Amino acid sequence: MILEVALPLNINRNFDYLSDFEVKTGCRIIVPFNNRKITGFVVAIKKKSDLHLKKIYKVIDSEPIITDDIISLAYWISKYYLCPLGSALNLILPKNVRISKKVTGHLNKHIKTISLVTLTDEQKNATERIVDSIKNRRQANFLLYGINDSGKTEIYIKAIEQCINQGGSAIYLVPDVSLTNQFEELLYDRFGDKLGLWHSNLSQRDKSIFFAKLKLGIIKVVLGTRSAIFLPVRNPNLFILDEEDDEFYKNIQAPRYHARDIAIKRAEIVNGVVVFGSATPSIETYNKVKHKTIEILKLSERIERRPLPKVTVINLKYTKRFAISKPLQFAIQSAILNKKQIFLFINRRGWATSVKCSNCEQVIKCPKCLIPLIAHKNQSVLLCHYCGYKQTFIKNCPDCNGSIIYSGYGTEKVEEIVRKLFPNTKIIRMDSDTKDTHLKIFQTMKSGYPCILIGTQIAAKGFDFSNITLVGVINANSGLYSADFRAAERTFSILTHSIGRCGRGSSESQVIIQADEPEHYAIKHAAEYDYEKFFNHELEFRKEFLWPPYKKLINITILGKKEKDIIIESESIVSYLKDEKDLVILGPVPKIVPFLAGKHRWQILLKVNENDFNEIALKLMRIMEAYPKKGVNMVLDVDPIETV
Repeated sequence: MILEVALPLNINRNFDYLSDFEVKTGCRIIVPFNNRKITGFVVAIKKKSDLHLKKIYKVIDSEPIITDDIISLAYWISKYYLCPLGSALNLILPKNVRISKKVTGHLNKHIKTISLVTLTDEQKNATERIVDSIKNRRQANFLLYGINDSGKTEIYIKAIEQCINQGGSAIYLVPDVSLTNQFEELLYDRFGDKLGLWHSNLSQRDKSIFFAKLKLGIIKVVLGTRSAIFLPVRNPNLFILDEEDDEFYKNIQAPRYHARDIAIKRAEIVNGVVVFGSATPSIETYNKVKHKTIEILKLSERIERRPLPKVTVINLKYTKRFAISKPLQFAIQSAILNKKQIFLFINRRGWATSVKCSNCEQVIKCPKCLIPLIAHKNQSVLLCHYCGYKQTFIKNCPDCNGSIIYSGYGTEKVEEIVRKLFPNTKIIRMDSDTKDTHLKIFQTMKSGYPCILIGTQIAAKGFDFSNITLVGVINANSGLYSADFRAAERTFSILTHSIGRCGRGSSESQVIIQADEPEHYAIKHAAEYDYEKFFNHELEFRKEFLWPPYKKLINITILGKKEKDIIIESESIVSYLKDEKDLVILGPVPKIVPFLAGKHRWQILLKVNENDFNEIALKLMRIMEAYPKKGVNMVLDVDPIETV
């Protein structure tokens, strides 16, 4: 038989092979390719081929592991994100995953917990709208838009229950691995062994067992991070993305997909239901609500009608330049005396964010990336947050021997300051450098034990800790210094979510936001709990400068070891595209990090009309066929999150 096979190569075509074995569409096989053995996916059975064909080496799967709807989704990914079909299929099942022949261990006899939660009228209405679409197998996209602690999770659970009762399966996404501990506990109480967990931290053995359970139909509910959206669950009918605006849903490696768009497309293919949940919807999603392509379900009150925290904004221009201002210090002291928990948010990790010579004022930079190194005192290293380069602390400048000044602050410095101010209080730090596991931190916070949690955005979203009564934002303006057009949106979102960490219990709560420019609209509207005003303000800015949702973006990165070659290639690409009508071309220019991991990087940003996207995409795919060239490569990113 003749098999059409998709291979995970940077080649935009499939390949035909001969097989002496019976193979079904959706199975993996091992084939020869340029003196290598490569694992590919069978995407079609053919009656004839005009080519001289090689024989396959081995059949890995006796039964299909991916279904026709997944193959259809992969074709769409290939076309939309401008990548080979094999690369798209590799997202569904990475080649190093082996499906267990048997499910090891025993399934627990789990007694389902019956929910005793009384839904509000708004929760009932939202649940009914979602459940109605599931029952009638009507494709629908919903935005569950509610302030923090408004009871979105209970609606998700009710929708999942209905989905399972209808014989379907559900995929429930959270943006970060750290959040799976909280939701795993909650969902297991309701669904027991029907629940499966999927994220990058699972061992190969756990992944193998997971796929075996999935194949047997044991798993009906998948809780996972971004990549779980591709899992070949049986009869998928419900896709939930909690905190849909979170940037972790965008994959920054090829293929550079966004889970939000994948969910919508997959639901279209299987006639399923998508539920996006957020207190701060992305501008693109809320704009679709305005244009009625997504239906909004509003939750305007907190559960049990808990009051919103009182928000105070402190202008740092009129205070001494300390990480912890006097008002924040007094508020922390009061919360500690009342045996409460405190959350201090700063979205920079490390100890000192500036390492500079006091004499010649040279900033110490990464030799591979030429960007400033960040001092990490606990590890005694200067670290590059881009490529991972590290070196030991230095006292003197390598050029003039002047004294080195360590200034600025990240989570480590704030932790050091707080420990001096409150020596008898338990301090917990939560960032990507933390040695304690997220589960251990989660359990400590869930216990309600009085402490101060210092964290980055990892700690600011999704967690439900009832004893936090004070949130302090160290500097709300720090995210606004970015050159990216989404800086205000990111700032508004992270401030809103930070505010939402407190006031989830019966005690009164407060938020203190420290800012250099407290009148910035992102800070002002976040402090006032007014998303609608922020959205309208931001939309005017986007319209004036033709940013999404008014234009689609495609980011082209050209990289290589010789900058001269990069510039020539960049100018050649612009020349090829410049005659396209209504196409806005920005660049070529060096990226904001122009030299990374030993390679120069330039970029071209395209602003494309929605109707012209397919035509421009075809042109770009023709260009891509020439790469990689000697010493030069090109990377395409459709709907990029970063544009600088």
